[in-house]
Amino acid sequence: MTTTSPREFAEQAEPLTWPKDCWYGVGVATAFVSGRLHVIRFLGDELVGYRDAQGNVVLSDNRCAHRGCRFSAGWVADDQLTCPYHGWRYDKAGACRHIPALRPGESIPAGAQIRVYKTQEKYGIVWAWIPEHEPEPTYEIEYIPELDGMHHHPRADIRYLFKGHFSRTIENGIDPVHAPFLHGKSVGQVGPDADLTYPDFEVVKGERITKTRIPVKVQRLSGLVRYLLKGDADTTYKEFRFIYPNVSLPLNRFGRFEFASVLVHLPYSETETLVEATNWRNFLRATPLLTRWFDHETAKTGLQILVEDNSVVKDQQPRIVRYRGSREVLVKSDGMVLGFRKVMRRFLEPDASPGSADRG
Repeated sequence: MTTTSPREFAEQAEPLTWPKDCWYGVGVATAFVSGRLHVIRFLGDELVGYRDAQGNVVLSDNRCAHRGCRFSAGWVADDQLTCPYHGWRYDKAGACRHIPALRPGESIPAGAQIRVYKTQEKYGIVWAWIPEHEPEPTYEIEYIPELDGMHHHPRADIRYLFKGHFSRTIENGIDPVHAPFLHGKSVGQVGPDADLTYPDFEVVKGERITKTRIPVKVQRLSGLVRYLLKGDADTTYKEFRFIYPNVSLPLNRFGRFEFASVLVHLPYSETETLVEATNWRNFLRATPLLTRWFDHETAKTGLQILVEDNSVVKDQQPRIVRYRGSREVLVKSDGMVLGFRKVMRRFLEPDASPGSADRG
Protein backbone atom coordinates (compact mmCIF):
# COMPACT_ATOMS: atom_id res chain seq x y z
CA MET A 1 0.00 0.00 0.00
CA THR A 2 1.34 3.43 -0.95
CA THR A 3 0.71 6.58 1.04
CA THR A 4 0.71 10.22 0.00
CA SER A 5 2.70 12.68 2.07
CA PRO A 6 1.06 16.00 3.06
CA ARG A 7 3.41 17.80 0.69
CA GLU A 8 2.54 15.52 -2.24
CA PHE A 9 -1.17 15.82 -1.42
CA ALA A 10 -0.97 19.62 -1.44
CA GLU A 11 0.87 19.52 -4.75
CA GLN A 12 -1.74 17.26 -6.32
CA ALA A 13 -4.59 19.44 -5.03
CA GLU A 14 -3.26 22.58 -6.73
CA PRO A 15 -4.72 23.28 -10.19
CA LEU A 16 -2.23 22.62 -12.97
CA THR A 17 -1.31 25.69 -15.02
CA TRP A 18 0.02 25.34 -18.55
CA PRO A 19 1.57 28.26 -20.45
CA LYS A 20 -0.70 29.71 -23.15
CA ASP A 21 -0.52 32.58 -25.65
CA CYS A 22 2.95 31.43 -26.72
CA TRP A 23 4.87 29.48 -29.36
CA TYR A 24 5.25 25.84 -28.33
CA GLY A 25 7.64 23.51 -30.05
CA VAL A 26 5.33 20.61 -30.94
CA GLY A 27 7.81 18.21 -32.51
CA VAL A 28 10.56 17.65 -35.05
CA ALA A 29 9.61 18.63 -38.59
CA THR A 30 10.62 15.20 -39.92
CA ALA A 31 7.67 13.66 -38.02
CA PHE A 32 5.24 15.44 -40.35
CA VAL A 33 5.09 13.51 -43.61
CA SER A 34 2.92 14.25 -46.65
CA GLY A 35 -0.02 11.86 -46.97
CA ARG A 36 0.11 10.75 -43.35
CA LEU A 37 -1.59 12.07 -40.23
CA HIS A 38 0.63 12.78 -37.25
CA VAL A 39 -1.04 12.65 -33.82
CA ILE A 40 0.45 14.63 -30.93
CA ARG A 41 -0.50 14.14 -27.30
CA PHE A 42 -0.53 17.61 -25.80
CA LEU A 43 -1.63 19.10 -22.46
CA GLY A 44 -3.80 16.11 -21.62
CA ASP A 45 -5.50 16.11 -25.03
CA GLU A 46 -4.47 15.49 -28.65
CA LEU A 47 -3.59 17.46 -31.78
CA VAL A 48 -3.39 16.09 -35.31
CA GLY A 49 -1.23 17.42 -38.14
CA TYR A 50 -0.45 16.86 -41.80
CA ARG A 51 1.44 18.48 -44.66
CA ASP A 52 -0.63 20.11 -47.38
CA ALA A 53 0.14 20.08 -51.10
CA GLN A 54 2.59 22.97 -50.64
CA GLY A 55 4.43 21.13 -47.86
CA ASN A 56 3.14 23.35 -45.06
CA VAL A 57 2.09 21.83 -41.73
CA VAL A 58 -1.62 22.06 -40.86
CA LEU A 59 -2.35 21.43 -37.18
CA SER A 60 -5.74 21.10 -35.48
CA ASP A 61 -7.53 19.56 -32.52
CA ASN A 62 -7.91 15.81 -32.97
CA ARG A 63 -11.72 15.75 -32.65
CA CYS A 64 -14.43 16.05 -35.27
CA ALA A 65 -17.07 18.70 -34.54
CA HIS A 66 -19.82 16.21 -35.43
CA ARG A 67 -19.65 13.47 -32.82
CA GLY A 68 -16.25 13.98 -31.20
CA CYS A 69 -14.51 11.19 -33.10
CA ARG A 70 -10.71 11.22 -33.36
CA PHE A 71 -9.33 12.01 -36.79
CA SER A 72 -6.44 9.60 -36.16
CA ALA A 73 -7.87 6.83 -38.35
CA GLY A 74 -8.96 9.31 -41.02
CA TRP A 75 -7.11 10.66 -44.04
CA VAL A 76 -6.33 13.77 -46.07
CA ALA A 77 -7.80 14.26 -49.56
CA ASP A 78 -7.38 17.47 -51.59
CA ASP A 79 -5.86 19.16 -48.53
CA GLN A 80 -8.98 18.37 -46.49
CA LEU A 81 -8.95 16.39 -43.25
CA THR A 82 -11.50 13.60 -43.37
CA CYS A 83 -13.20 12.08 -40.33
CA PRO A 84 -13.22 8.25 -40.46
CA TYR A 85 -16.64 7.99 -38.78
CA HIS A 86 -19.01 9.84 -41.14
CA GLY A 87 -16.69 11.32 -43.76
CA TRP A 88 -16.97 14.97 -42.76
CA ARG A 89 -14.19 16.96 -44.44
CA TYR A 90 -12.47 20.09 -43.10
CA ASP A 91 -10.29 22.57 -44.97
CA LYS A 92 -7.00 24.07 -43.79
CA ALA A 93 -8.84 26.85 -41.94
CA GLY A 94 -10.91 24.31 -39.96
CA ALA A 95 -14.22 24.85 -41.78
CA CYS A 96 -16.28 21.81 -42.74
CA ARG A 97 -16.60 21.70 -46.55
CA HIS A 98 -18.40 18.41 -47.13
CA ILE A 99 -20.90 16.23 -45.26
CA PRO A 100 -21.75 13.12 -47.33
CA ALA A 101 -25.06 12.47 -45.52
CA LEU A 102 -26.62 15.90 -46.24
CA ARG A 103 -29.92 15.76 -48.15
CA PRO A 104 -30.61 18.05 -51.13
CA GLY A 105 -31.32 21.54 -49.85
CA GLU A 106 -29.53 21.03 -46.53
CA SER A 107 -26.55 23.25 -45.77
CA ILE A 108 -23.47 22.66 -43.65
CA PRO A 109 -24.16 23.92 -40.09
CA ALA A 110 -22.33 27.11 -39.16
CA GLY A 111 -20.86 25.40 -36.09
CA ALA A 112 -19.15 22.69 -38.15
CA GLN A 113 -15.67 24.00 -37.38
CA ILE A 114 -12.54 22.60 -35.76
CA ARG A 115 -9.79 24.67 -34.15
CA VAL A 116 -6.71 25.07 -36.33
CA TYR A 117 -3.43 26.43 -34.95
CA LYS A 118 -0.95 28.86 -36.47
CA THR A 119 2.30 27.00 -37.25
CA GLN A 120 5.85 27.75 -38.36
CA GLU A 121 8.88 25.59 -39.11
CA LYS A 122 12.18 26.81 -37.72
CA TYR A 123 15.38 25.05 -36.61
CA GLY A 124 14.00 21.69 -37.76
CA ILE A 125 11.09 22.11 -35.32
CA VAL A 126 7.37 22.69 -35.92
CA TRP A 127 6.10 25.47 -33.65
CA ALA A 128 2.43 26.12 -32.87
CA TRP A 129 0.80 29.21 -31.38
CA ILE A 130 -1.34 27.97 -28.47
CA PRO A 131 -3.91 30.70 -27.71
CA GLU A 132 -5.86 31.59 -24.62
CA HIS A 133 -6.54 35.33 -24.78
CA GLU A 134 -4.53 36.09 -27.94
CA PRO A 135 -5.80 34.28 -31.08
CA GLU A 136 -2.94 35.66 -33.20
CA PRO A 137 0.79 35.46 -32.38
CA THR A 138 2.03 38.49 -30.47
CA TYR A 139 5.78 37.91 -30.93
CA GLU A 140 8.27 36.19 -33.23
CA ILE A 141 9.82 32.79 -32.51
CA GLU A 142 13.11 33.35 -30.69
CA TYR A 143 16.30 33.59 -32.73
CA ILE A 144 18.90 30.93 -31.83
CA PRO A 145 22.32 32.40 -32.67
CA GLU A 146 24.13 29.26 -31.50
CA LEU A 147 22.98 27.51 -34.70
CA ASP A 148 24.57 30.05 -37.06
CA GLY A 149 26.95 28.22 -39.39
CA MET A 150 25.56 24.81 -38.44
CA HIS A 151 23.57 22.29 -40.45
CA HIS A 152 20.64 20.13 -39.36
CA HIS A 153 21.17 16.37 -39.70
CA PRO A 154 17.69 14.78 -39.72
CA ARG A 155 19.09 11.23 -39.47
CA ALA A 156 20.19 12.13 -35.96
CA ASP A 157 16.74 13.35 -34.82
CA ILE A 158 15.62 11.47 -31.70
CA ARG A 159 12.58 11.12 -29.44
CA TYR A 160 12.18 9.69 -25.94
CA LEU A 161 9.27 9.51 -23.50
CA PHE A 162 10.09 10.74 -19.99
CA LYS A 163 8.05 9.69 -16.98
CA GLY A 164 7.96 13.18 -15.56
CA HIS A 165 6.49 16.67 -15.82
CA PHE A 166 7.91 18.93 -18.53
CA SER A 167 9.21 21.41 -15.95
CA ARG A 168 11.52 18.68 -14.64
CA THR A 169 12.72 17.56 -18.09
CA ILE A 170 13.47 21.16 -19.06
CA GLU A 171 15.48 21.78 -15.90
CA ASN A 172 17.37 18.57 -16.56
CA GLY A 173 18.12 19.75 -20.10
CA ILE A 174 19.66 23.05 -18.96
CA ASP A 175 21.48 21.74 -15.88
CA PRO A 176 25.24 22.09 -16.54
CA VAL A 177 26.46 20.27 -13.45
CA HIS A 178 25.09 16.73 -13.53
CA ALA A 179 26.92 15.31 -16.58
CA PRO A 180 30.13 14.13 -14.81
CA PHE A 181 28.01 12.15 -12.33
CA LEU A 182 25.13 10.77 -14.40
CA HIS A 183 26.60 10.41 -17.90
CA GLY A 184 29.94 8.71 -17.30
CA LYS A 185 28.95 5.78 -19.52
CA SER A 186 27.36 7.68 -22.41
CA VAL A 187 29.35 10.93 -22.73
CA GLY A 188 32.63 10.33 -20.91
CA GLN A 189 34.26 10.22 -17.53
CA VAL A 190 36.19 12.61 -15.35
CA GLY A 191 39.48 11.78 -13.75
CA PRO A 192 39.67 10.84 -10.06
CA ASP A 193 41.38 14.16 -9.28
CA ALA A 194 39.13 16.30 -11.47
CA ASP A 195 38.10 19.71 -10.17
CA LEU A 196 34.29 19.64 -10.20
CA THR A 197 33.81 23.14 -8.84
CA TYR A 198 32.34 25.69 -11.23
CA PRO A 199 33.44 29.28 -11.81
CA ASP A 200 30.98 32.08 -11.20
CA PHE A 201 29.46 31.82 -14.70
CA GLU A 202 27.07 34.48 -15.94
CA VAL A 203 23.43 33.63 -16.62
CA VAL A 204 21.85 35.95 -19.17
CA LYS A 205 18.11 36.40 -18.67
CA GLY A 206 15.69 37.84 -21.21
CA GLU A 207 11.94 38.13 -21.36
CA ARG A 208 11.49 34.62 -22.78
CA ILE A 209 15.00 33.14 -22.63
CA THR A 210 17.82 32.33 -20.27
CA LYS A 211 21.31 31.21 -21.35
CA THR A 212 24.86 30.61 -20.12
CA ARG A 213 28.31 29.29 -21.10
CA ILE A 214 30.40 27.01 -18.88
CA PRO A 215 33.60 24.94 -19.14
CA VAL A 216 33.44 21.25 -20.01
CA LYS A 217 34.21 19.02 -17.01
CA VAL A 218 34.17 15.68 -18.86
CA GLN A 219 37.82 14.91 -19.62
CA ARG A 220 37.65 11.54 -21.35
CA LEU A 221 35.00 11.29 -24.06
CA SER A 222 33.51 7.89 -24.81
CA GLY A 223 33.75 6.14 -28.19
CA LEU A 224 35.61 7.00 -31.38
CA VAL A 225 34.43 10.63 -31.30
CA ARG A 226 37.16 11.33 -28.73
CA TYR A 227 39.71 11.32 -31.58
CA LEU A 228 37.78 14.03 -33.41
CA LEU A 229 36.53 16.32 -30.66
CA LYS A 230 39.55 17.96 -29.11
CA GLY A 231 40.36 21.45 -27.88
CA ASP A 232 42.18 23.41 -25.25
CA ALA A 233 40.68 24.97 -22.14
CA ASP A 234 39.89 28.24 -23.94
CA THR A 235 38.06 26.63 -26.86
CA THR A 236 36.22 23.83 -25.05
CA TYR A 237 32.93 24.73 -23.43
CA LYS A 238 29.18 24.11 -23.25
CA GLU A 239 26.36 26.58 -23.77
CA PHE A 240 22.77 26.21 -22.66
CA ARG A 241 19.68 28.13 -23.74
CA PHE A 242 16.05 27.89 -22.60
CA ILE A 243 13.27 29.32 -24.78
CA TYR A 244 9.86 29.82 -23.19
CA PRO A 245 7.82 27.73 -22.77
CA ASN A 246 9.25 24.30 -23.72
CA VAL A 247 12.46 24.37 -25.77
CA SER A 248 16.03 23.92 -24.58
CA LEU A 249 19.36 23.88 -26.39
CA PRO A 250 22.69 22.43 -25.26
CA LEU A 251 25.72 23.28 -27.40
CA ASN A 252 29.17 21.67 -27.20
CA ARG A 253 32.36 23.19 -28.59
CA PHE A 254 35.64 21.32 -28.90
CA GLY A 255 38.15 23.58 -30.63
CA ARG A 256 36.70 24.45 -34.05
CA PHE A 257 34.05 21.73 -33.88
CA GLU A 258 30.57 22.60 -32.60
CA PHE A 259 27.42 20.53 -32.29
CA ALA A 260 24.09 21.29 -30.67
CA SER A 261 20.60 19.92 -30.15
CA VAL A 262 17.25 21.70 -30.13
CA LEU A 263 15.05 19.83 -27.65
CA VAL A 264 11.27 20.10 -27.56
CA HIS A 265 9.74 19.10 -24.23
CA LEU A 266 6.22 18.16 -25.30
CA PRO A 267 3.93 18.08 -22.23
CA TYR A 268 1.75 15.00 -22.61
CA SER A 269 0.33 15.25 -19.10
CA GLU A 270 1.37 15.89 -15.49
CA THR A 271 3.38 12.66 -15.47
CA GLU A 272 4.71 12.23 -19.04
CA THR A 273 6.77 14.39 -21.38
CA LEU A 274 7.93 13.47 -24.87
CA VAL A 275 11.35 14.92 -25.66
CA GLU A 276 12.12 15.27 -29.37
CA ALA A 277 15.41 16.69 -30.62
CA THR A 278 16.98 17.93 -33.83
CA ASN A 279 20.75 17.72 -34.03
CA TRP A 280 23.09 20.27 -35.62
CA ARG A 281 26.84 20.59 -36.24
CA ASN A 282 29.38 22.61 -38.22
CA PHE A 283 31.42 19.66 -39.50
CA LEU A 284 31.03 16.34 -41.39
CA ARG A 285 28.37 17.65 -43.73
CA ALA A 286 29.41 16.28 -47.12
CA THR A 287 31.45 13.15 -46.40
CA PRO A 288 28.80 10.43 -46.86
CA LEU A 289 30.26 7.54 -44.85
CA LEU A 290 31.60 9.67 -42.01
CA THR A 291 28.44 11.78 -41.98
CA ARG A 292 26.21 8.71 -41.61
CA TRP A 293 28.50 7.28 -38.94
CA PHE A 294 28.47 10.49 -36.89
CA ASP A 295 24.68 10.82 -37.30
CA HIS A 296 24.33 7.29 -35.94
CA GLU A 297 26.70 7.95 -33.04
CA THR A 298 24.94 11.23 -32.22
CA ALA A 299 21.49 9.61 -32.13
CA LYS A 300 22.73 6.59 -30.13
CA THR A 301 24.52 8.74 -27.57
CA GLY A 302 21.63 11.20 -27.35
CA LEU A 303 19.14 8.43 -26.61
CA GLN A 304 21.42 6.91 -23.99
CA ILE A 305 21.75 10.30 -22.30
CA LEU A 306 17.95 10.65 -22.17
CA VAL A 307 17.57 7.14 -20.72
CA GLU A 308 20.08 8.02 -18.00
CA ASP A 309 18.32 11.33 -17.34
CA ASN A 310 14.92 9.65 -17.05
CA SER A 311 16.27 7.27 -14.40
CA VAL A 312 16.54 10.31 -12.11
CA VAL A 313 13.78 12.63 -13.36
CA LYS A 314 11.02 10.01 -13.00
CA ASP A 315 11.52 9.91 -9.22
CA GLN A 316 12.10 13.60 -8.45
CA GLN A 317 9.97 15.24 -5.77
CA PRO A 318 7.99 17.35 -6.02
CA ARG A 319 6.99 15.97 -9.41
CA ILE A 320 6.03 19.42 -10.70
CA VAL A 321 8.41 22.35 -10.26
CA ARG A 322 7.15 25.20 -8.14
CA TYR A 323 8.42 28.27 -9.96
CA ARG A 324 8.30 30.21 -6.71
CA GLY A 325 9.08 28.77 -3.28
CA SER A 326 10.11 25.25 -4.34
CA ARG A 327 11.47 24.25 -0.92
CA GLU A 328 14.55 22.90 -2.63
CA VAL A 329 18.06 23.90 -1.54
CA LEU A 330 19.71 25.60 -4.51
CA VAL A 331 23.25 26.96 -5.00
CA LYS A 332 24.96 29.30 -7.47
CA SER A 333 25.63 26.56 -10.02
CA ASP A 334 21.82 26.23 -10.30
CA GLY A 335 21.75 29.63 -12.01
CA MET A 336 20.15 28.27 -15.20
CA VAL A 337 17.44 26.53 -13.19
CA LEU A 338 16.70 29.76 -11.34
CA GLY A 339 16.67 31.65 -14.63
CA PHE A 340 14.17 29.17 -16.09
CA ARG A 341 11.91 29.51 -13.06
CA LYS A 342 12.06 33.29 -13.26
CA VAL A 343 10.95 33.26 -16.90
CA MET A 344 8.10 30.84 -16.16
CA ARG A 345 7.05 32.87 -13.13
CA ARG A 346 6.91 36.04 -15.23
CA PHE A 347 4.16 34.57 -17.43
CA LEU A 348 2.39 32.13 -15.11
CA GLU A 349 2.46 34.25 -11.95
CA PRO A 350 2.44 37.83 -13.25
CA ASP A 351 1.17 39.19 -9.92
CA ALA A 352 4.07 37.72 -7.93
CA SER A 353 5.97 40.38 -6.02
CA PRO A 354 9.52 41.26 -7.17
CA GLY A 355 10.93 39.93 -3.90
CA SER A 356 9.36 36.48 -4.25
CA ALA A 357 12.24 34.86 -6.13
CA ASP A 358 12.83 31.17 -5.57
CA ARG A 359 15.46 30.87 -2.86
CA GLY A 360 15.17 27.08 -2.64
